[in-house]
Amino acid sequence: MKKEILLEPQKVSLSLFTALEKLKLIKLIRPAKKTLETKTKTGTVSKFYVSSAKSGAHSLMSVGKRTQDIKLSWHGDNEDFLLINPLNLKFKKLYLIISYLKKTAFLKKLTARKISKKDFAAIELEFNNPRLSFFIMLKNTVHCEITDNSKGQHPVFFVTEPSGLESNKIKMKNFDIRLSTENK
Repeated sequence: MKKEILLEPQKVSLSLFTALEKLKLIKLIRPAKKTLETKTKTGTVSKFYVSSAKSGAHSLMSVGKRTQDIKLSWHGDNEDFLLINPLNLKFKKLYLIISYLKKTAFLKKLTARKISKKDFAAIELEFNNPRLSFFIMLKNTVHCEITDNSKGQHPVFFVTEPSGLESNKIKMKNFDIRLSTENK
């Protein structure tokens, strides 16, 4: 005869998750102190974890973004953006600068000095929007994230990506790409 175990469902709550976290069963995703309090010019990254290569190496990071300079790069694999604000902080604006051209076409046009405004979108991102705050940056997409120069808490967001993902910076010596101050 089997012994019956009857479980009573309970609502999720901060106190329940905090208790599970103390038991080292889960880890709540919150901005790391290092990324919230960074004073560096560009910001910082704090890794929550990196999985083992045996499992398929993967990492979750908290990114504190302070840079206002557009410094484009691309990655050889996908990365996931999670624009959640679990502490409900008042962040400065976060912008995604993205090229409509993939890496190869972008670099070809850059070499020919034919890059123009039409090759980019500057997108003011939104936190905690179920439809727009979670997305995948596909491999070989030319992009960067920046904030503005206003006072206040710099934005902090989360990224998951392969643990060995390299950021391939693009030298834009013949171009000065800036965000229009009219939109701020």
